[in-house]
Amino acid sequence: MNQENDTIIDVTRKPRKCPHCGGKVLPITFGEPSAELCEKAERREVILGGCCIILDGPDYQCVDCGTQFRIIIEYRNPDDVFNRKKK
Repeated sequence: MNQENDTIIDVTRKPRKCPHCGGKVLPITFGEPSAELCEKAERREVILGGCCIILDGPDYQCVDCGTQFRIIIEYRNPDDVFNRKKK
């Protein structure tokens, strides 16, 4: 990842824009990229995060300042984990 900033912000959904600089926020994709994924990265549609998957790592990154965002899922009680309804 090309990162200028070490900040990771916990969020409940993808930010529309970076709260620090107002830049575009893109998803981070981990694993060995396909040719198609490399093309998306060149078009600034995704950020390549590297081949190693990071547990509890960031999900999104600002393309301008490098601020990263991690999606946090909050459940009201443990049963919600098993009883989630798909939308």
